[in-house]
Amino acid sequence: MAKLILSFSELAGMYFPGCSTPKNAVRSLQRSIKRCTNLATALVETGYQPYNHRWLSPKQYGLIIENLGDPFPE
Repeated sequence: MAKLILSFSELAGMYFPGCSTPKNAVRSLQRSIKRCTNLATALVETGYQPYNHRWLSPKQYGLIIENLGDPFPE
């Protein structure tokens, strides 16, 4: 399995497609993560830095999906 590294702004755009700019989507995703304290704690343990994070590892991506749900529910 190839390692996937996803940009934080890409994921934010998936969760918040209605935002007018990528920066607004990033802020919205950061707020969602901050509200979910279990997710925020788990991400920090993987090396995530809330205000200086541009790339997500597969583990971080998985934690976000697990806690916030799939950005593209069927």
